Amino acid sequence: MKTYTPTHQRAFTLYHFTGTTEESGKNMETKVSGGGGGGATYQGTGGTAPVTITSRTVVHDQVFLINKEGKEKSFQLQDFNLAARKGNQLTVFWGIKSGDQTGEYFAVKNHSTEEEFYRNDLLKKFFIKGWLQGLLMLISSFTLLIGLFGDGGFLWILIGGAGWFWVWKRWNTANREIQAFKADIASFSAE
Repeated sequence: MKTYTPTHQRAFTLYHFTGTTEESGKNMETKVSGGGGGGATYQGTGGTAPVTITSRTVVHDQVFLINKEGKEKSFQLQDFNLAARKGNQLTVFWGIKSGDQTGEYFAVKNHSTEEEFYRNDLLKKFFIKGWLQGLLMLISSFTLLIGLFGDGGFLWILIGGAGWFWVWKRWNTANREIQAFKADIASFSAE
């Protein structure tokens, strides 16, 4: 267990389980969604909305690991697309934010192949609040536009520019912390 304290997010404790792969399985699920296509005509004129269809493939990995003490644990992982076979030594990492009871799996290290697999979308949530970044960008943009095109003047431009710099600085700090975290995972030894 190790505790990380991101600059722009709650602290979280990193847990892990290391073991030899006894069995692994993989399946894929394709999610399809669509919309549009409606419309109307009247006396030979009218129109229709274009049809849009999107699909997304979700990879489900299931691995059974046995540690050195003989304890077996199974993991159902989503969107990792692991490359692991029987006999590979794996470590599965998950984080639990302070105050929470459960967490998320967001990294797997295959010690046998020296590869790491990440759920970057979940990992980002542990280091920065995306909704807050979006709100700060919106406020900064609005302030900057008032300064540029409204009657706000130079002060509003300065405030909006400073806001954009702050948003960039927050992203930059979170990205550096994520890279340092990934370096910790890469250097993690199963011994």
